[in-house]
Amino acid sequence: MKGLVIVVMVLIAFAAMAFAAGKGDTEIVAKKVSKDPSDITSPEWGQAKEAAIINDGASGGPFEKKTLEVKVKAVYTKGGNISVLLSWPDADQSMTKEAWKFSKGNWSRQKGNEDMAAINWEIKRIKNFATKGCAVVCHSDAKNHEDWKYHTETATERGDLWVWKSYTTSPLGYAEDGYVDDDSRKSDSGTGKAKKNESADKKKPKFMQDPSKKATAAGSLVDGETVEIKDYSKFKEGDVVPAWILSKFSGSMADVTAKAKWANGRWTVMLQRKLDTSDKENDVQFDPRRDYNLGIAVFNDSSRHNSYNSVPLKLKFD
Repeated sequence: MKGLVIVVMVLIAFAAMAFAAGKGDTEIVAKKVSKDPSDITSPEWGQAKEAAIINDGASGGPFEKKTLEVKVKAVYTKGGNISVLLSWPDADQSMTKEAWKFSKGNWSRQKGNEDMAAINWEIKRIKNFATKGCAVVCHSDAKNHEDWKYHTETATERGDLWVWKSYTTSPLGYAEDGYVDDDSRKSDSGTGKAKKNESADKKKPKFMQDPSKKATAAGSLVDGETVEIKDYSKFKEGDVVPAWILSKFSGSMADVTAKAKWANGRWTVMLQRKLDTSDKENDVQFDPRRDYNLGIAVFNDSSRHNSYNSVPLKLKFD
């Protein structure tokens, strides 16, 4: 259910793009470079033109009527990868993700979630997506946002959704790769979805780091590196255990790799993927001779409505 809530948050944020009033660049130019950047500080980024995208706070949330500047760069290599660099201010590095804390003999979830960034690309032409953004794929008569269903109007329309998460995907170096069809929003084939770490009664954590195994991501639990907690008496006042177990990425879910850093009140995130993944149904296939429609949203602490959303954008290759 929690995963569904996060998905709804992403979709509501994108739906708000159609009503965004912020001013700024609406075109991102991908610069051809001889070598793919290896991280967020690679010299190749110096060759790209930076676009300043003014994102608007989601209506009904704490950032309503506020704006946030998201800086975007893009580069690509011939027959290789496309790389997108996103950078935006965020005073706090949100990495709590409802972690369990042991205090006064009881377990409780800490407040706080994670930061996120999402890009929605048009795969097969979606009617009015280029001018109205992701609102055109949110169809529902329901008054409650939680009941909204995100899908294209017809089977010939499709979108490609990349979602980077500071806690549940970034430590493993990926963003979730999914798609939107005429039924709903789905994940690409493979693994990569985090799962809850909770006991059957949902009152305490069920797993902890296996002391006999080296942790892949410090401060996180990763599937295959945990052990079930049998003796809770070993925990002392103030101990913290992650409330989510990260899943190692594989298959098409692993198409989008990520490098990220939070420093001096700012996130900088690099997303990288092959221009052509050969999955023409569920992934946008980048052809430097074409332009591509997209939308960008960034989330602060990923609580409901805690997002800033772009107007419809266009990617061009130089």
